[in-house]
Amino acid sequence: MSTWTRQPQEREGTYFFSGKFLVTATVNEELSQAEILAIYRDVKSYVKENEGADYLFVYIDEDERKLFFIDQLNSEMIASGGHPPEHNYCTLLFAHEY
Repeated sequence: MSTWTRQPQEREGTYFFSGKFLVTATVNEELSQAEILAIYRDVKSYVKENEGADYLFVYIDEDERKLFFIDQLNSEMIASGGHPPEHNYCTLLFAHEY
């Protein structure tokens, strides 16, 4: 199991990673469920503590592999009603999958 380190946020934001949680097939194959859950919980904790975040979290492991965790809709987009509920999701993927 790898140790994943969250990189500093580049900006503040109003993203809450509150939608459906998606994981790419590659991430699901290469990471354990414990690693995936730890990253998800880390983001949710950060978002709660900071009352929102940027749309992008970056994690790097000891082998320099890089993960992106991207949220699609911020709180203003959700509140506007201009986006259907199925557009409210966040995705964990390897940087090379972006």
